[in-house]
Amino acid sequence: MDTITTYSAARKNPFVWLAALLSLFSAVAFIVSACLYDGTDGTGSVVRIILFVAANLFITIRLPLRGEKHFYVTITPVLLLTLLLCIAGVSVSGSGIQTCLCILLALIFATVYFLTFSGKDKSKIPVLILIAGTCVCLAVDQNFRALAGSALANSKWLLFAYGAALLAILAAVLSAKKLPPWQEGDPYRPRFGDRMDGRRVRNMPVMSKVTPYFMPTRLERSNQISDSIEISRMERYIHQKRKEGYKHFGITHVILGSYVRLIADMPELNRFVAGQRIYHRYELSVNMVVKKEMVKDAPDSSIKVIFTPSDTAADIYRKFDAALDQAKEEGISNGFDSITHILDFLPSVVMSLFGFLVRFFDYFGLLPIELEKISPFHGTLFITSMGSLGIPPVYHHLYDIGTVPAFCAFGHKYTKYELNKDGETVAKKYLDYKFVVDEGICDGFYYAAAMKKFRSYLAHPERLDEPPEKVLEDIL
Repeated sequence: MDTITTYSAARKNPFVWLAALLSLFSAVAFIVSACLYDGTDGTGSVVRIILFVAANLFITIRLPLRGEKHFYVTITPVLLLTLLLCIAGVSVSGSGIQTCLCILLALIFATVYFLTFSGKDKSKIPVLILIAGTCVCLAVDQNFRALAGSALANSKWLLFAYGAALLAILAAVLSAKKLPPWQEGDPYRPRFGDRMDGRRVRNMPVMSKVTPYFMPTRLERSNQISDSIEISRMERYIHQKRKEGYKHFGITHVILGSYVRLIADMPELNRFVAGQRIYHRYELSVNMVVKKEMVKDAPDSSIKVIFTPSDTAADIYRKFDAALDQAKEEGISNGFDSITHILDFLPSVVMSLFGFLVRFFDYFGLLPIELEKISPFHGTLFITSMGSLGIPPVYHHLYDIGTVPAFCAFGHKYTKYELNKDGETVAKKYLDYKFVVDEGICDGFYYAAAMKKFRSYLAHPERLDEPPEKVLEDIL
């Protein structure tokens, strides 16, 4: 981490807004040009319009919103715009030496831009020099001047579009400020390759890195485990917590508290696979589907609760019950349920397209973080209580959409009659629980150790009353 140079573009910086406005103008100008231009060089093709407009809108939206912590979001649109500029140059100007040199210069610029703002280079001066060099090269290139004259004669908007895009890149570079070197103990700084919801895990065995490519779906990577635990000690603990004033405290809180504490000890469980790459999640979030009332016709609602690895049983109770009460009060009016309620009115073809776009953007980590915060398909764990339905737990499948790597289901309490050491028959209460997990985030040995530790927390829930002595960090 100490070898990475990080750049930031504060939202109050005027160059940020100048870059956003120029990019927006560039996108509009390109659309106008495509509508008016009647040439045959393919400039107005649908694919080119989509790519050019998407690249510019990416800067318009993402730079003001994310530039302060994630300036590297400008890399992708800059690479895309450079590629489109090269394609346009080849398709119109032919293979003249000067044109080839200009295209080579553009490619060099894209490479230097990538190296600079992905953190490999420690100065942005080479980028500024190359922008100036590109402008000079384009200005003296005879073929480019002919292209510019043709553009002005047929559609001046095309020239405006490319010019505004170049100026937007210049403004974005001028807005970037190099942050002081990272020091041991500083918060993690996101860098190129990270997502908005997690940082990429880079220092891991090659086998772990390639596994998601050979088993691309969670269904292929899923493992199942079933266990049961005697709960007399847990019940005494629950009764004690209720006496202390936590009147709704129950098994769900103990299981949640045990898993949250488990992540404090074994942080690799808070990873996920997206786009065939492995990430460590910034937040610790748990999803659950609840009913407003325990009747057949009552609507379902999903809740998402954000925990921290240092949470105690009291913290778990307070956060979970607050989310549960809010869901029961709002019914289907919470964020994600409201979205699905609206989507229900769309034709099936539009719904299919929407589902495809969600998967596509999620693959590249481009979903709005606001959507991920309410999505039940994104999180650390999905938990379901079969005990409230009076049935044993099921092996619940993992979702291929989203990022949830583990699904926990637990059933109802039941009694078993066993012989004690004196040969007497005694009744003991047990609880069954099942996990379906994504083996792409960590190996079987790690999971085995995690399940043992999880069981130990269930067996001794009083340990959850105090925060952990130390919260371990995942590898970088």
